[in-house]
Amino acid sequence: MKQGCLIIGLGLGAMTMSANAQQCDLSITGTVPEGVSLEKLVVSTYNKELPVTSRDFSLCASKQDLQVVGRHSPNNTIYLMDKSGAIPRGIYTAEVFVQSKTINIGPASSLTKQACDLRCGYYASQRIQASQGLQQLAAQYRQVPATDSKAIGAFFAKHKTALTDLYFNGMTPKTMAPIDSSASWVDPYSGAGLYFESPASLLSGTYSEYVGTKIRQARQQDKAVAEVVKQHKSSLQGLMKGFDSWQARGDAIAAVTDELKASQDPAATQVAQIFIDGYQEAEVTLKAYLANDNKTPITSLTQADKAFELLLADWTVAAYTHSKDKQAFSALFSEQFKLKLPIKDRELDKALSRLIDLPSHLSKMSLEQGYQNIQVEFKDALPKSSERYDFKDALHSVSFVYEKGAWRLDSVSQLPIAHYETN
Repeated sequence: MKQGCLIIGLGLGAMTMSANAQQCDLSITGTVPEGVSLEKLVVSTYNKELPVTSRDFSLCASKQDLQVVGRHSPNNTIYLMDKSGAIPRGIYTAEVFVQSKTINIGPASSLTKQACDLRCGYYASQRIQASQGLQQLAAQYRQVPATDSKAIGAFFAKHKTALTDLYFNGMTPKTMAPIDSSASWVDPYSGAGLYFESPASLLSGTYSEYVGTKIRQARQQDKAVAEVVKQHKSSLQGLMKGFDSWQARGDAIAAVTDELKASQDPAATQVAQIFIDGYQEAEVTLKAYLANDNKTPITSLTQADKAFELLLADWTVAAYTHSKDKQAFSALFSEQFKLKLPIKDRELDKALSRLIDLPSHLSKMSLEQGYQNIQVEFKDALPKSSERYDFKDALHSVSFVYEKGAWRLDSVSQLPIAHYETN
Protein backbone atom coordinates (compact mmCIF):
# COMPACT_ATOMS: atom_id res chain seq x y z
CA MET A 1 0.00 0.00 0.00
CA LYS A 2 2.75 2.43 0.91
CA GLN A 3 4.58 1.54 -2.25
CA GLY A 4 1.48 2.32 -4.31
CA CYS A 5 1.12 5.67 -2.58
CA LEU A 6 4.77 6.42 -3.29
CA ILE A 7 4.29 5.66 -6.99
CA ILE A 8 1.18 7.85 -7.12
CA GLY A 9 3.06 10.62 -5.35
CA LEU A 10 5.93 10.43 -7.79
CA GLY A 11 3.48 10.55 -10.66
CA LEU A 12 1.78 13.64 -9.28
CA GLY A 13 5.17 15.25 -8.73
CA ALA A 14 6.12 14.63 -12.35
CA MET A 15 2.82 16.10 -13.49
CA THR A 16 3.41 19.21 -11.39
CA MET A 17 6.91 19.65 -12.79
CA SER A 18 5.55 19.27 -16.30
CA ALA A 19 2.86 21.87 -15.67
CA ASN A 20 5.43 24.28 -14.25
CA ALA A 21 7.70 23.73 -17.23
CA GLN A 22 4.86 24.71 -19.54
CA GLN A 23 4.59 28.02 -17.68
CA CYS A 24 8.13 29.07 -18.63
CA ASP A 25 7.08 31.66 -21.17
CA LEU A 26 10.21 33.76 -20.57
CA SER A 27 13.66 32.60 -19.50
CA ILE A 28 15.47 35.34 -17.55
CA THR A 29 19.23 35.06 -17.10
CA GLY A 30 21.87 37.39 -15.73
CA THR A 31 24.94 37.92 -13.58
CA VAL A 32 24.78 39.81 -10.29
CA PRO A 33 27.53 42.46 -10.23
CA GLU A 34 30.16 42.47 -7.52
CA GLY A 35 29.23 44.47 -4.44
CA VAL A 36 25.55 43.52 -4.62
CA SER A 37 24.43 41.10 -1.92
CA LEU A 38 22.34 38.08 -2.81
CA GLU A 39 20.30 38.66 0.33
CA LYS A 40 16.79 39.79 -0.67
CA LEU A 41 17.76 40.10 -4.33
CA VAL A 42 14.88 39.53 -6.75
CA VAL A 43 13.84 39.88 -10.35
CA SER A 44 10.65 41.87 -10.14
CA THR A 45 8.05 41.26 -12.84
CA TYR A 46 4.61 42.81 -13.23
CA ASN A 47 2.94 40.22 -11.05
CA LYS A 48 5.63 38.42 -9.07
CA GLU A 49 9.07 38.67 -7.47
CA LEU A 50 11.44 35.84 -8.41
CA PRO A 51 14.22 35.26 -5.82
CA VAL A 52 17.82 35.39 -7.09
CA THR A 53 20.00 33.01 -5.09
CA SER A 54 23.19 32.74 -7.15
CA ARG A 55 25.61 35.14 -8.81
CA ASP A 56 24.84 33.64 -12.22
CA PHE A 57 21.10 33.03 -12.30
CA SER A 58 18.48 31.60 -14.60
CA LEU A 59 14.80 32.09 -13.80
CA CYS A 60 11.50 31.22 -15.39
CA ALA A 61 8.50 33.56 -15.70
CA SER A 62 5.00 32.77 -16.90
CA LYS A 63 2.83 34.87 -19.16
CA GLN A 64 0.69 35.65 -16.14
CA ASP A 65 3.74 36.88 -14.20
CA LEU A 66 4.66 39.24 -17.02
CA GLN A 67 1.23 40.38 -18.28
CA VAL A 68 2.70 41.96 -21.39
CA VAL A 69 -0.16 43.42 -23.39
CA GLY A 70 -0.58 42.59 -27.06
CA ARG A 71 0.83 45.85 -28.38
CA HIS A 72 3.80 46.76 -30.57
CA SER A 73 5.64 48.35 -27.67
CA PRO A 74 5.77 46.79 -24.20
CA ASN A 75 3.68 47.43 -21.14
CA ASN A 76 6.14 45.67 -18.89
CA THR A 77 9.66 46.21 -17.59
CA ILE A 78 11.44 43.68 -15.39
CA TYR A 79 13.97 44.74 -12.78
CA LEU A 80 16.89 43.14 -11.00
CA MET A 81 16.19 44.68 -7.61
CA ASP A 82 18.07 44.80 -4.32
CA LYS A 83 15.55 44.85 -1.45
CA SER A 84 18.01 44.49 1.41
CA GLY A 85 17.91 48.19 2.33
CA ALA A 86 15.11 50.42 3.57
CA ILE A 87 14.41 51.52 -0.01
CA PRO A 88 14.46 48.94 -2.86
CA ARG A 89 17.18 49.72 -5.38
CA GLY A 90 17.05 48.81 -9.05
CA ILE A 91 20.25 47.33 -10.44
CA TYR A 92 19.37 46.45 -14.05
CA THR A 93 16.23 46.64 -16.19
CA ALA A 94 14.92 45.04 -19.36
CA GLU A 95 11.83 45.50 -21.50
CA VAL A 96 9.67 42.47 -22.22
CA PHE A 97 7.70 42.04 -25.45
CA VAL A 98 5.14 39.48 -26.53
CA GLN A 99 7.79 37.99 -28.84
CA SER A 100 10.41 37.72 -26.06
CA LYS A 101 11.39 34.16 -25.13
CA THR A 102 14.75 34.76 -23.41
CA ILE A 103 16.17 37.88 -21.81
CA ASN A 104 19.57 38.52 -20.29
CA ILE A 105 18.99 41.29 -17.79
CA GLY A 106 22.16 43.33 -17.35
CA PRO A 107 24.09 46.34 -18.64
CA ALA A 108 23.11 45.77 -22.28
CA SER A 109 19.38 45.45 -21.60
CA SER A 110 19.44 48.50 -19.30
CA LEU A 111 21.17 50.67 -21.90
CA THR A 112 18.87 49.40 -24.66
CA LYS A 113 15.88 50.60 -22.67
CA GLN A 114 17.48 54.04 -22.46
CA ALA A 115 18.30 54.09 -26.18
CA CYS A 116 14.77 53.04 -27.11
CA ASP A 117 13.14 55.74 -25.00
CA LEU A 118 9.67 54.19 -25.51
CA ARG A 119 10.04 54.09 -29.31
CA CYS A 120 10.99 50.45 -29.75
CA GLY A 121 9.05 47.39 -30.56
CA TYR A 122 10.66 43.97 -30.31
CA TYR A 123 12.73 44.20 -33.50
CA ALA A 124 14.20 47.67 -32.97
CA SER A 125 15.07 46.69 -29.39
CA GLN A 126 16.86 43.53 -30.56
CA ARG A 127 18.76 45.39 -33.25
CA ILE A 128 19.93 48.10 -30.85
CA GLN A 129 21.08 45.61 -28.23
CA ALA A 130 23.05 43.62 -30.80
CA SER A 131 24.75 46.70 -32.25
CA GLN A 132 28.47 47.24 -31.77
CA GLY A 133 27.89 50.69 -30.30
CA LEU A 134 25.57 49.39 -27.60
CA GLN A 135 27.88 46.51 -26.73
CA GLN A 136 30.82 48.89 -26.35
CA LEU A 137 28.82 51.12 -24.00
CA ALA A 138 27.62 48.07 -22.08
CA ALA A 139 31.23 46.97 -21.53
CA GLN A 140 31.97 50.39 -20.02
CA TYR A 141 28.79 50.42 -17.94
CA ARG A 142 29.70 47.03 -16.50
CA GLN A 143 32.74 48.68 -14.89
CA VAL A 144 30.63 51.26 -13.04
CA PRO A 145 30.02 50.12 -9.42
CA ALA A 146 26.40 49.00 -9.20
CA THR A 147 26.11 50.55 -5.73
CA ASP A 148 27.38 53.99 -6.76
CA SER A 149 24.26 55.92 -7.81
CA LYS A 150 26.23 59.10 -8.56
CA ALA A 151 28.61 57.27 -10.91
CA ILE A 152 25.65 55.61 -12.64
CA GLY A 153 23.90 58.96 -13.10
CA ALA A 154 27.09 60.51 -14.46
CA PHE A 155 27.50 57.63 -16.93
CA PHE A 156 24.01 58.07 -18.36
CA ALA A 157 24.43 61.84 -18.56
CA LYS A 158 27.73 61.48 -20.40
CA HIS A 159 26.43 58.97 -22.94
CA LYS A 160 22.87 60.27 -23.38
CA THR A 161 23.43 61.48 -26.95
CA ALA A 162 25.30 58.33 -27.96
CA LEU A 163 22.45 56.19 -26.64
CA THR A 164 19.82 58.29 -28.41
CA ASP A 165 21.72 58.03 -31.70
CA LEU A 166 21.71 54.22 -31.49
CA TYR A 167 18.00 54.17 -32.29
CA PHE A 168 18.57 55.15 -35.94
CA ASN A 169 22.17 53.84 -35.94
CA GLY A 170 23.01 55.18 -39.39
CA MET A 171 19.55 54.61 -40.88
CA THR A 172 17.89 57.44 -42.76
CA PRO A 173 14.16 56.73 -42.86
CA LYS A 174 12.17 58.38 -45.62
CA THR A 175 10.04 61.36 -44.69
CA MET A 176 6.42 61.59 -45.71
CA ALA A 177 4.62 64.37 -47.55
CA PRO A 178 3.04 66.95 -45.24
CA ILE A 179 -0.40 65.82 -44.06
CA ASP A 180 -2.99 67.70 -42.05
CA SER A 181 -3.97 65.08 -39.51
CA SER A 182 -5.52 67.49 -37.01
CA ALA A 183 -9.02 66.14 -37.70
CA SER A 184 -7.93 62.49 -37.82
CA TRP A 185 -8.33 60.09 -34.96
CA VAL A 186 -8.56 56.31 -34.98
CA ASP A 187 -9.81 54.19 -32.09
CA PRO A 188 -6.88 51.79 -31.54
CA TYR A 189 -9.04 49.13 -29.90
CA SER A 190 -12.10 48.68 -32.13
CA GLY A 191 -14.30 50.39 -34.66
CA ALA A 192 -12.31 49.92 -37.89
CA GLY A 193 -15.28 48.15 -39.42
CA LEU A 194 -17.20 51.42 -39.28
CA TYR A 195 -14.76 53.01 -41.75
CA PHE A 196 -16.21 50.81 -44.51
CA GLU A 197 -19.54 51.22 -46.24
CA SER A 198 -21.93 48.58 -44.94
CA PRO A 199 -22.96 46.38 -47.91
CA ALA A 200 -26.53 46.26 -46.60
CA SER A 201 -26.67 50.04 -46.16
CA LEU A 202 -25.04 50.66 -49.54
CA LEU A 203 -27.56 48.39 -51.29
CA SER A 204 -30.55 49.85 -49.47
CA GLY A 205 -29.40 53.46 -49.81
CA THR A 206 -28.60 53.19 -53.52
CA TYR A 207 -31.91 51.44 -54.24
CA SER A 208 -33.99 53.94 -52.27
CA GLU A 209 -32.30 56.96 -53.82
CA TYR A 210 -32.58 55.60 -57.36
CA VAL A 211 -36.23 54.57 -57.11
CA GLY A 212 -37.29 57.70 -55.26
CA THR A 213 -35.65 60.00 -57.81
CA LYS A 214 -36.91 58.13 -60.88
CA ILE A 215 -40.48 57.75 -59.62
CA ARG A 216 -40.67 61.44 -58.73
CA GLN A 217 -39.43 62.43 -62.20
CA ALA A 218 -41.77 59.99 -63.96
CA ARG A 219 -44.82 61.24 -62.03
CA GLN A 220 -44.03 64.82 -62.97
CA GLN A 221 -43.66 63.95 -66.66
CA ASP A 222 -46.59 61.54 -67.08
CA LYS A 223 -49.98 61.72 -65.35
CA ALA A 224 -50.59 58.05 -66.19
CA VAL A 225 -47.56 57.08 -64.14
CA ALA A 226 -48.81 59.22 -61.26
CA GLU A 227 -52.15 57.40 -61.42
CA VAL A 228 -50.46 53.95 -61.36
CA VAL A 229 -48.40 54.97 -58.33
CA LYS A 230 -51.59 56.20 -56.61
CA GLN A 231 -53.51 52.99 -57.37
CA HIS A 232 -50.66 50.74 -56.13
CA LYS A 233 -49.48 53.02 -53.33
CA SER A 234 -49.63 50.39 -50.58
CA SER A 235 -47.69 47.66 -52.40
CA LEU A 236 -45.14 50.11 -53.84
CA GLN A 237 -44.50 51.71 -50.44
CA GLY A 238 -43.97 48.21 -49.09
CA LEU A 239 -41.06 47.78 -51.51
CA MET A 240 -39.34 50.80 -49.94
CA LYS A 241 -39.43 49.50 -46.37
CA GLY A 242 -36.87 47.39 -44.55
CA PHE A 243 -36.40 43.71 -45.32
CA ASP A 244 -34.66 40.91 -43.46
CA SER A 245 -32.31 40.43 -46.40
CA TRP A 246 -31.49 41.80 -49.83
CA GLN A 247 -32.82 38.61 -51.37
CA ALA A 248 -36.14 39.08 -49.57
CA ARG A 249 -36.42 42.58 -51.03
CA GLY A 250 -35.68 41.17 -54.49
CA ASP A 251 -38.39 38.54 -54.12
CA ALA A 252 -40.91 41.19 -53.07
CA ILE A 253 -39.96 43.44 -56.02
CA ALA A 254 -40.38 40.52 -58.42
CA ALA A 255 -43.85 39.72 -57.09
CA VAL A 256 -45.15 43.31 -57.35
CA THR A 257 -43.54 44.13 -60.70
CA ASP A 258 -44.81 40.90 -62.28
CA GLU A 259 -48.31 41.97 -61.29
CA LEU A 260 -47.80 45.45 -62.76
CA LYS A 261 -46.43 44.07 -66.02
CA ALA A 262 -49.31 41.61 -66.32
CA SER A 263 -51.71 44.55 -66.74
CA GLN A 264 -49.94 45.41 -70.02
CA ASP A 265 -50.42 49.08 -69.14
CA PRO A 266 -47.37 51.05 -70.44
CA ALA A 267 -47.37 53.32 -67.38
CA ALA A 268 -47.51 50.33 -65.02
CA THR A 269 -44.72 48.65 -66.95
CA GLN A 270 -42.63 51.84 -66.64
CA VAL A 271 -43.17 51.91 -62.88
CA ALA A 272 -42.26 48.23 -62.59
CA GLN A 273 -39.06 48.77 -64.58
CA ILE A 274 -37.96 51.60 -62.28
CA PHE A 275 -38.07 49.25 -59.28
CA ILE A 276 -36.28 46.50 -61.20
CA ASP A 277 -33.61 48.94 -62.41
CA GLY A 278 -33.19 50.29 -58.86
CA TYR A 279 -32.52 46.82 -57.54
CA GLN A 280 -29.97 46.14 -60.28
CA GLU A 281 -28.33 49.56 -59.87
CA ALA A 282 -27.77 48.85 -56.17
CA GLU A 283 -26.07 45.55 -56.97
CA VAL A 284 -23.83 47.21 -59.58
CA THR A 285 -22.90 49.93 -57.05
CA LEU A 286 -21.96 47.36 -54.39
CA LYS A 287 -19.95 45.34 -56.91
CA ALA A 288 -18.05 48.49 -57.90
CA TYR A 289 -17.37 49.30 -54.23
CA LEU A 290 -15.96 45.83 -53.57
CA ALA A 291 -13.85 45.86 -56.75
CA ASN A 292 -10.55 47.72 -57.15
CA ASP A 293 -10.80 48.54 -60.85
CA ASN A 294 -9.20 51.94 -61.52
CA LYS A 295 -8.95 52.64 -57.78
CA THR A 296 -5.52 53.92 -56.80
CA PRO A 297 -6.26 57.05 -54.75
CA ILE A 298 -3.06 56.90 -52.69
CA THR A 299 -0.08 57.63 -54.95
CA SER A 300 2.51 56.34 -52.47
CA LEU A 301 0.99 52.85 -52.71
CA THR A 302 1.16 52.53 -56.49
CA GLN A 303 4.90 51.79 -56.53
CA ALA A 304 5.24 48.02 -56.85
CA ASP A 305 8.94 47.90 -55.97
CA LYS A 306 8.65 48.96 -52.34
CA ALA A 307 10.35 47.52 -49.22
CA PHE A 308 8.04 46.02 -46.62
CA GLU A 309 8.88 48.52 -43.88
CA LEU A 310 8.17 51.48 -46.18
CA LEU A 311 4.96 49.88 -47.45
CA LEU A 312 3.79 49.33 -43.87
CA ALA A 313 4.55 52.96 -43.03
CA ASP A 314 2.83 54.29 -46.18
CA TRP A 315 -0.22 52.05 -45.84
CA THR A 316 -0.87 52.72 -42.16
CA VAL A 317 -0.53 56.49 -42.56
CA ALA A 318 -2.85 56.35 -45.58
CA ALA A 319 -5.42 54.32 -43.64
CA TYR A 320 -5.14 56.59 -40.61
CA THR A 321 -5.63 59.80 -42.58
CA HIS A 322 -8.37 58.44 -44.90
CA SER A 323 -10.42 56.60 -42.28
CA LYS A 324 -13.30 59.09 -42.69
CA ASP A 325 -13.35 58.85 -46.52
CA LYS A 326 -15.09 55.53 -47.12
CA GLN A 327 -14.39 55.36 -50.85
CA ALA A 328 -10.67 56.08 -50.54
CA PHE A 329 -10.41 53.88 -47.44
CA SER A 330 -11.97 50.86 -49.17
CA ALA A 331 -9.41 51.10 -51.98
CA LEU A 332 -6.67 50.29 -49.44
CA PHE A 333 -7.97 46.71 -49.16
CA SER A 334 -7.84 43.75 -51.50
CA GLU A 335 -11.02 42.48 -53.13
CA GLN A 336 -10.59 39.26 -51.15
CA PHE A 337 -10.54 41.21 -47.88
CA LYS A 338 -13.65 43.20 -48.80
CA LEU A 339 -15.63 40.02 -49.36
CA LYS A 340 -15.60 39.72 -45.53
CA LEU A 341 -17.63 42.91 -45.14
CA PRO A 342 -19.33 43.73 -42.90
CA ILE A 343 -16.67 42.85 -40.33
CA LYS A 344 -18.45 40.83 -37.67
CA ASP A 345 -15.35 39.23 -36.14
CA ARG A 346 -14.45 41.45 -33.18
CA GLU A 347 -10.85 40.25 -33.06
CA LEU A 348 -10.40 41.11 -36.76
CA ASP A 349 -11.92 44.53 -36.09
CA LYS A 350 -9.55 45.13 -33.17
CA ALA A 351 -6.51 43.90 -35.10
CA LEU A 352 -7.30 46.23 -37.98
CA SER A 353 -7.90 49.13 -35.59
CA ARG A 354 -4.50 48.65 -33.96
CA LEU A 355 -2.76 48.31 -37.31
CA ILE A 356 -4.24 51.59 -38.54
CA ASP A 357 -3.22 53.26 -35.28
CA LEU A 358 0.41 52.08 -35.60
CA PRO A 359 1.91 55.43 -36.76
CA SER A 360 0.25 57.21 -33.84
CA HIS A 361 1.19 54.47 -31.38
CA LEU A 362 4.88 54.43 -32.33
CA SER A 363 5.21 58.21 -32.26
CA LYS A 364 5.49 60.69 -29.45
CA MET A 365 4.57 63.92 -31.17
CA SER A 366 3.41 63.41 -34.76
CA LEU A 367 2.47 60.97 -37.51
CA GLU A 368 5.73 61.92 -39.22
CA GLN A 369 7.67 60.53 -36.28
CA GLY A 370 5.55 57.39 -36.24
CA TYR A 371 6.06 57.02 -40.00
CA GLN A 372 9.82 56.97 -39.51
CA ASN A 373 9.69 54.73 -36.44
CA ILE A 374 7.76 52.08 -38.38
CA GLN A 375 10.58 52.01 -40.93
CA VAL A 376 13.14 51.61 -38.16
CA GLU A 377 11.13 48.92 -36.36
CA PHE A 378 10.51 46.68 -39.39
CA LYS A 379 13.66 47.34 -41.42
CA ASP A 380 14.64 44.25 -43.45
CA ALA A 381 11.86 42.23 -41.79
CA LEU A 382 11.07 40.62 -45.16
CA PRO A 383 12.91 40.21 -48.48
CA LYS A 384 11.86 42.78 -51.06
CA SER A 385 8.90 41.86 -53.25
CA SER A 386 6.75 43.52 -55.91
CA GLU A 387 3.82 41.11 -55.59
CA ARG A 388 3.06 40.10 -51.99
CA TYR A 389 4.27 40.40 -48.40
CA ASP A 390 3.33 38.03 -45.58
CA PHE A 391 4.63 38.97 -42.14
CA LYS A 392 3.88 36.90 -39.05
CA ASP A 393 5.28 36.61 -35.54
CA ALA A 394 4.05 35.80 -32.03
CA LEU A 395 2.19 39.11 -31.79
CA HIS A 396 0.50 39.63 -35.13
CA SER A 397 0.33 38.89 -38.83
CA VAL A 398 -0.24 41.16 -41.80
CA SER A 399 -0.35 40.49 -45.54
CA PHE A 400 -0.27 42.90 -48.46
CA VAL A 401 -0.90 42.12 -52.11
CA TYR A 402 -0.10 44.25 -55.18
CA GLU A 403 -3.49 44.20 -56.88
CA LYS A 404 -4.70 46.23 -59.86
CA GLY A 405 -2.00 48.86 -59.66
CA ALA A 406 -1.63 49.40 -55.93
CA TRP A 407 -0.59 47.75 -52.68
CA ARG A 408 -3.61 46.69 -50.62
CA LEU A 409 -4.10 44.97 -47.27
CA ASP A 410 -5.09 41.34 -47.78
CA SER A 411 -5.31 40.08 -44.19
CA VAL A 412 -4.47 41.02 -40.61
CA SER A 413 -4.65 39.37 -37.20
CA GLN A 414 -3.31 40.13 -33.74
CA LEU A 415 -3.25 38.66 -30.26
CA PRO A 416 -5.97 39.86 -27.90
CA ILE A 417 -4.69 42.77 -25.82
CA ALA A 418 -4.79 40.75 -22.59
CA HIS A 419 -3.66 37.51 -24.21
CA TYR A 420 -2.38 36.14 -20.89
CA GLU A 421 -5.97 35.88 -19.66
CA THR A 422 -6.82 33.29 -22.31
CA ASN A 423 -4.60 30.62 -20.79
